[in-house]
Formats: sequence, C-alpha cells, structure tokens
Amino acid sequence: MKKTLSLVSTLLLVGAALVVPSAAAADPGPTAIDLQPQNTQQTIDGFGYSAAFQRTHRLNLLSDEKKAEAVELLLGDSGVDPSILRLGIGAQTHDTYDVMVSIQPEDPGGPDAAPDYRWDGYDNGQVWFAQEAEAAGVEYIYGNAWSAPGYMKTNGIPTDGGVLCGVPGTDCASGDWRAAYADYLVAWADFYKQEGVEIDGLAFTNEPDYTTSYEAMRLTPAQAADFTKVLGPVADAAGYDVLCCESFGWNQGKNYHSALLEDAEASRWVDVLTAHSYASRSDTAFETDKSLWMSEWAASVAGLTEFNADWDGPTGAGSDGIRMVDHMMDTLTRANATGYLWWLGVSQGGSGSLMIVDVENDTFTVGARLYGMAAFSRFIRPGATRFDAVHAVDGLKVAAFDNADGTRVVQLLNTTSSPVSTDIDLATQPRAFVNSQEHRLEEMEGIATTADGTTALALPARSLVTLVVDPEAPSGDGIPIEATVPEGQEPGTLALTVDEYGDRVELSEVRNAGTSLRFDGALPTVTVTDSRTDAQADGGGWQVTGQVGDFTADEATVASSHLGWTPRVVTPRPGVAAGGTVATAPQGGPGLSSPARLAGADSDGRAGSTALTAGLRLDLPVETPSGTYRATMTLSLFPVD
Repeated sequence: MKKTLSLVSTLLLVGAALVVPSAAAADPGPTAIDLQPQNTQQTIDGFGYSAAFQRTHRLNLLSDEKKAEAVELLLGDSGVDPSILRLGIGAQTHDTYDVMVSIQPEDPGGPDAAPDYRWDGYDNGQVWFAQEAEAAGVEYIYGNAWSAPGYMKTNGIPTDGGVLCGVPGTDCASGDWRAAYADYLVAWADFYKQEGVEIDGLAFTNEPDYTTSYEAMRLTPAQAADFTKVLGPVADAAGYDVLCCESFGWNQGKNYHSALLEDAEASRWVDVLTAHSYASRSDTAFETDKSLWMSEWAASVAGLTEFNADWDGPTGAGSDGIRMVDHMMDTLTRANATGYLWWLGVSQGGSGSLMIVDVENDTFTVGARLYGMAAFSRFIRPGATRFDAVHAVDGLKVAAFDNADGTRVVQLLNTTSSPVSTDIDLATQPRAFVNSQEHRLEEMEGIATTADGTTALALPARSLVTLVVDPEAPSGDGIPIEATVPEGQEPGTLALTVDEYGDRVELSEVRNAGTSLRFDGALPTVTVTDSRTDAQADGGGWQVTGQVGDFTADEATVASSHLGWTPRVVTPRPGVAAGGTVATAPQGGPGLSSPARLAGADSDGRAGSTALTAGLRLDLPVETPSGTYRATMTLSLFPVD
C-alpha cells in the first residue's frame, strides 16, 4: 500500500531570471539569538502534574460552579492544558485524608490466593478528575504506586520502606508476591477502564531509594529491573506501558535507568524512564532512545504557612513561579527530558501546588506557577521537537520547539533584574505572552517586533516571554505535502496513515551552505497500524520505505538524489528501529533516488500503532535556476518475514 506526498521547495530569488541572490541579499545578518532548527534534540512527550493523595477529592467538594472554574484552569485550553496526568495507586487500609486506600486492603490469603479486589468507583477522589482529564483531551494518564500493600512487603506495612517480597535479596514467610503485585497493578488500571478512563501506563514504585513515614517501598536498581521483567509481559498483554523508577533524585535515577537498560529483558519491557529532582537537580543528560521524564518536583515551601501565589515575590521564596520555570528550562535544555511533571496540580494550605482550594469558603487560589506551567504545556504539544538556540546573552535562558502542526515556540527566561533588549532570527511576527510578577501569561504588544527578517525583543526583568509563531496560511509559494488518511482500519490489517498537516509543510528558508543551497524540513508524522494476528503476521514484521522523483521547475530539473533524510521513531519501543540517515548527493550520498528505509519492526515490535517521521534536507546546486521546484515522494508499507 502506498501514500503519495507532493513536496515543493521554493527558491526565493532576487533579480532577473536565472540569477541566484547573493548571501547578503538572502541573509538579513546575524542575530544575538541564533535558532538552529536543523540541529534537533529530543521529542517532547508532554507536561503535567500529579493528582495523588486525595488532593482532587478536596477539589470535588467545591460547589459545581467553583469546581467547573477550577477544572477549566487545571485541564482546559485556557488554563494549563496538560498532556500528562499522574495518578496514585493506593496501598493503605484506610481512607483518611492524605493517604491512598488500596483496591485490596487485606491479604487475600497469600500470593497464590484468588484476588479480593474492592473497587469503589472513586479511588481517593481521582476517578472523577481523570474522567474530566479524558474529556479535556489529556493524552497520557498513568498510575503510580508509592508502595505495594503491606502484606506484600518485608516490613508488613504500606509505610516506612520495606521491600517487595520475592525480588532478589528477600526471604518472606508469606512467599513470592511479584506476580500478584503485577496483577494488582493491572487490575487497578482495568477498573479505570470500566469508568471510561484509558490508563496508558503503570509505574510500580515511587522514590524506591528513599524511606518515608507515608506510603513507601524500597527497591535497589537490580530489584527494580527484576520486577520490570515480571510486570512487563503482564502489562503489555493488557495494553499498558511500564514506567520506572521515580528515583528521588535525577542523578540517582540514572543508576536505575542503567540497570534497566543493561538488562536486555528489562529494557524490552520498560517504555518510559522516570526520575525526580529532589536529591539532585535535573540538569544533566542521560543518553537513551526511550522517553525520559522528570516526573516530580516541587519548589521548597519550607517556612511558609500560607500559599505562595507569587511569580517573583519580595521575599524571594523558593516556591516563586520563576524558580519553577527556571527548573523547567534546565530540565528541557540541559537534561534533555522528554516530559516534565510538577508535583501537585491542586492541594490546600501552604502547598507548592499550582492551585489550592478552600472548601470551607468555597473558593480556590491560583498561583503564578500554574501560568508558568501553562506557558509550556499549552503551547508545546506532544510530538514537538526541541532544537538548538545559540546565544551569549547574560542571564537569559532560551528553549526553542517546533510543533508537529508547524507552530514554532520559543521560551525566553530573563533571570536578571533588568530588562533585556536583544534580537532573534524570526522572520515572521510572533505572538508574545508574558509571565512576570505583574502579568500571568498575558499576550502583549511591543515585546517582539519583526522587521527586515529579524525580530527585536524587549524582555521585561525577571520574566518568561513565550513567543508563538503560527504556521503561515497556504499560498502558492510553499511546499505542499498532500496525503489522504483513511477513515479507519479493520482488525487484522496492516495500514499506513499520515497525520493532518494543513495545506503544506514549509521547509526552512534557503541557506547558502557554500557548495549548495540548503533547505531543511520534516516529514509529517506517519503512523503504521498493525492489527494483524500472530497467525496473519506469520512471525514477521513490517517495513516502510520512501523514494522521491526528480525536482522540476518549468524546464529545469534537479536530480532526486539531492533530497536526503534522517528517519526517527516518534514512539520508540523494543523491536522498532528507524532507518539510517541518507545523505544528499552534494554530501556524498545517494539521496532518495531509490527506495530508502524509513523504519521497520520485527515480530516483537510490530503490533499496535507506531509513529514515524524524518528530518528532510534538500541540497540544490548554487547554480540552480530560480523557480519553484516540485517532486513526488512515495511511501511504501509492506510486511516482511
């Protein structure tokens, strides 16, 4: 089966026909902030927060009117608009506030006994909020257990550490509880499915390297890898990802991640690597092809008895909004995290949450942190790609992203106490949103002014400025890519679809690379859906290839070998591999003149939906006549043995 993509690249030339513009005519000159979209980094999975420990139960006690307002701010597209929600899986025997009751609070009679699950349809106040999140379009909801029930652990209680019975290094009189715990976690997710909530993943431990008086369970990296091999097949068969290991520090988490990845079987089953940012800050990278999430952090509220709603208050509290955003910037640009989760979306009292509720007075208070989170979660959507933004402006942190829909987002954090005047190489007027002590993600004029191919910036002191460049409306001068997406796929099929991308995909403006005129861009997300049975697949997998014809403009022709690509798997998992980079002819490669592999899957990785893309590079000779050059790319999907 095939999809046809129509690619068009435009050489915007100045002067008479057949005249290529000089570098000076095409380039408005260097800017202080140099965006480099060709130098891509991580793909973003999303942003969000936790709803654990009955916090959303307190929210549910507000009047319907007030609750609706609060929910819109926490979940709606005029508020945070999160893409990830983290729920808590309880282990306690009682449901007093600030604990999470278990779905099986009592020992059913041993690890081999029939389960005695008890489902109340409310689950510590999380079910109704998860239903609201599902309705609001939150893309990924996962459950995180702080501990197994006490009877499954070496210390016999759900708090104060203890180890899961059955992992290496334990010897429990009650037996090996690993399989029962895996079934317990899956049963919790299945109960949510009954309530209309699709759980996407399961995390079986929280801060396994830290003992606390609340629900807690210890696991070494080796023990976590051992249990991953037990949970993985059970969770996968039920349709759930596995996340691990929620260490209490970013660097400490690397020990767990390494243990998982160095064990081939454990690595096969883990989908998302997670760690917190308490014991050590999330500002260093960990090399992995898997999703990497900073899954919990909250700025210090030590010494505060009241909720701190400030962005940058006079007391300089550790929980000020600007400090949260500073942490987010480091996590994204230095640690290369693909996901970022704040601790709590809502709580009460002197919390570091995004919002607090006052049930007695039927009201809620929003902190500046909520709008700081919204600047990222609302505008940078799952599937966005971060790319390099190079500068040497003192006190300024910059992060740049391209969304799959063509929207470009640049975050600029001015950490200094003075305004900053600078410029950036944006040729299209952006919208500018400001977070500061005076402003809460407000769109403002005069912050960014575009003229002559660059954008001048006036960044307020101690502020986050979010620039949003919307995709240009279709015109006759772009690079359209056309595809027809089928309405649906019947069970037992192998199908390829292409995401919506508007009327065209714009390659970057022409750059003179010395020996060639260079364009960069991205293939729209291609999804392979394999719903074949094992018998239908006959032990095989699938492969996608791409090939392009020659580029033509009027009577001029440029060989197809001048287009190359770098394939990437957007939703990586074991058994799926991207094809290799295909260099363009000017770079010494064959280009896409013959079929090249975009990606392939073996029998282990084939099933389900797999998203693929590729960075595109077009190198045209500097002597190429002016004009609009068009070619046709064909993507082919076929089963392989």
